Amino acid sequence: MTLISDATETRTRPPSESTGSKIKKALGPFGVIGVVILKFIGKVKFILPILLKTGGSMVLMVGVYASIWGWKWAVGFVLLLLLHECGHLLVAKKFGLAVSAPMFIPFMGAFIALKEAPRDAWMEACVGIGGPILGSLAAAACHALGLALDYPLFIALAWTAYFLNLFNLTPVGMLDGGRIVTALSPWLWLPGFAALGWLAWTYPNFIVWILLFASLPRIFSLFRRRTAEEQRYYEVAWPQRWLMAAMYFGLIGALVLGMHISHLQLMERVGTARQKYQQTFPQAE
Repeated sequence: MTLISDATETRTRPPSESTGSKIKKALGPFGVIGVVILKFIGKVKFILPILLKTGGSMVLMVGVYASIWGWKWAVGFVLLLLLHECGHLLVAKKFGLAVSAPMFIPFMGAFIALKEAPRDAWMEACVGIGGPILGSLAAAACHALGLALDYPLFIALAWTAYFLNLFNLTPVGMLDGGRIVTALSPWLWLPGFAALGWLAWTYPNFIVWILLFASLPRIFSLFRRRTAEEQRYYEVAWPQRWLMAAMYFGLIGALVLGMHISHLQLMERVGTARQKYQQTFPQAE
């Protein structure tokens, strides 16, 4: 049986849409986009804390450097930086200072943040020199491994680590050298500032300029009268002062020597490789 609807049958009209409903429909596509954006932000908020931790920042730095110089160089370089920062960390922990985990920033280096200030200049200098000492030992180990395996990449990494540790010993601002000479004489900040200024002017570099401006507060502090608390802070026993001086200047000499020797060894290997190439492909000349 077929049902045929009556043409004269009256049908109920659909309920009229409210203004709010019309707005929701009009903004529907934008609402979907908004949900997607919110989900993305949620994921970023989840990822950022991981990236900000030591492991995440290390992976980030390795990834950036690997895209430029290859993964072997990137991994070796970041590990050498990590050992440098661990030197600061170990000494700070030895003094009972609260510190953050090492953080890595591509093209800026790595750092640890002291959550409490050192109690005196001797403590500040010890924490400051801990990084270059362990970093230099790591560079020497990398150098020795490169010689033992006859692997030039390790020797090149060692040269880079020697140089970075040496640069960090510049007695200025927030660099390790600036903290170390606090136990010797804060007036050593002046030649360090002059050297850094010459470097910034001769070889313009954004990072060096940042370090130069960041060191200004300490330079200005040399020319104002110290409070009694500040005077006590800079009081260091002479045996400690001489010990720190011997470690500081001895480390500078060792790093300069390490750079010189590793450079000669790299040039020797480059020359040997060139000779082998000329013997293998004499027609290339």
